[in-house]
Order: sequence, then structure tokens, then C-alpha cells
Amino acid sequence: MKVKEITQDDYEYPKKLLQIKDKPTKLYALGNIDLLNKTSIAIVGSRDCTEYGYKQAIKFAKELSQKNICVISGMAKGIDTAAHIGAKMNLGGTIAVLGGGFNDIFPKENESLFKEILEDGGCIISEYAPNIMHESIYFPRRNRIVAGLSDALLVVEAKHRSGTSITAKYAVKQKKIVYCIPSSLESKNAYGTSRLIQNGAKLVTSSNDILKDFGISMVKKDIETKKHVTIDKKYKEIYEKISHIPISINDLQKITNKNIVEINSAITMLELQGAIKQVGMNEYIRNEE
Repeated sequence: MKVKEITQDDYEYPKKLLQIKDKPTKLYALGNIDLLNKTSIAIVGSRDCTEYGYKQAIKFAKELSQKNICVISGMAKGIDTAAHIGAKMNLGGTIAVLGGGFNDIFPKENESLFKEILEDGGCIISEYAPNIMHESIYFPRRNRIVAGLSDALLVVEAKHRSGTSITAKYAVKQKKIVYCIPSSLESKNAYGTSRLIQNGAKLVTSSNDILKDFGISMVKKDIETKKHVTIDKKYKEIYEKISHIPISINDLQKITNKNIVEINSAITMLELQGAIKQVGMNEYIRNEE
């Protein structure tokens, strides 16, 4: 796939980025660049997220993308990964903003996600040329683009003084609405979201809370009506290893030889689709109700 270079004078340059300070002079893009000027929301959060946070990020991303809202994130571990997974196969699509060039995917375990985003019609961008290696100083700067590209920001878990907090500060400066999903006060990942809510961020408990602000209605049956479940080919191998007998994630990893990120992503998507359900501690069976 050919890399497209987009400058500020090009028609394809994101109109929302033109409105921010320190906008990138050039963007390098792969995939569907039409997404760059689409109605969108950034979903960010802790790399070291909880299972609860991971599932909520996928759920919100999926439901917002189903309503044709593009989901933007930074393709980092944790919440970023979950956001891309939830959105990438739905109508709104997803955009990943990298903190380095395309030839140096970070983290390495997300190389497969990088390919899947493009295969599913998404877009990946960076202000760095393809051969530029990632550096830690690039990621905080990357966050201004994540916030700048979006119409609003959703935070799912954030620690004290985290990269997520930096993205939220950019969003506030850019006069974007910041939403937060509440977390348990006993969680180390609750500090950032709690502080944001104290400082004016909007607490949300469902995607409908966000869709109302976007002027989109979500009928209750959109979420609750169950249809025949079609298993995506990417998750079929894992689904076929799950039966009416409980099986653990560790056993699935041994049987399929896939890495834990792929297993967790597949399990979460299958569970959200209603194809499987959890029984006991990290064990799953087919949902044949």
C-alpha cells in the first residue's frame, strides 16, 4: 500500500487540524484518507488497563462506530487497542495516529492490529516519515493530533500524570467536549478520570449519552435486539475451540498458538456479540441461549 503525503495546502488535510496550534506541516497516511474529515471521537486511556476498562472501550467504540462516528486513538497497548478493535469493522471506521514512522510499529505486538485496521478500511497516520524510529518524546506530541482530529474525547481509565491526561488537556484547550466513563475508586486507573470529572468532564454511562450530543438517536433495540450471530473469520478459529465445556484463555493460547493479545481481543468481541459467555474465572463456553 502506497504512503500518501498530505500537506496543509492539500484538500485532504484534516480541516479540524488546521484549527489547532502547532499543527503538523505534513501528514503521512495509509488507507482510507476520507476518514480524516469525518465526524469522529477520540477514545484513549490507560495502557495498563483493567478488564473492565478494556471491555468498556470496545463496547463504546463499537456502538459509536455503528452510528457512523469514526473512532480515533493512538494504537498503544490497553485502551487504545480496545478502541481500534471495537470500531474497525463497523461503519464509522477507525484512525490510528502513530508516534513514529510506519516502518517501526510500536508496540510490536500491535503489528497485526496495524494490518487489520488497513484491511478493514481504516486509516493510519503519522507526522513522521516512514523510516523515522519512534522515541518517547514523540508520543506526548502525537496526542495533540489525536485530540485535534476529533470532535470530542472519551477517556476510559487514566492514572495520575498519564499520557491520557495530556490528551485531555489538549482537548480542553481545543474546546472539545471531554467524556469519562466512571471507574472504581479502588482502582489506580480511576485517579485521572475522577479528576477530569471534577474539572468539568462529562460522566457517561452509555454511548447514548454521547450520541445525544452528536445529534444522533440510539433506539434501545439497537443495542438489545439480538440477531443471528455471524462469526468473523478472524475469530472463527478461536470460536471453534470453545464448546459447552468451559475452557480458559491459557488453554486457548496453547491450542491455537496465538498471542495473548489476539486471544483477548477475540474473546472480548465474541462475548460482545453474544456468541460466548464467561463462566468462572477466565473460562468461557458457547452461548446457546
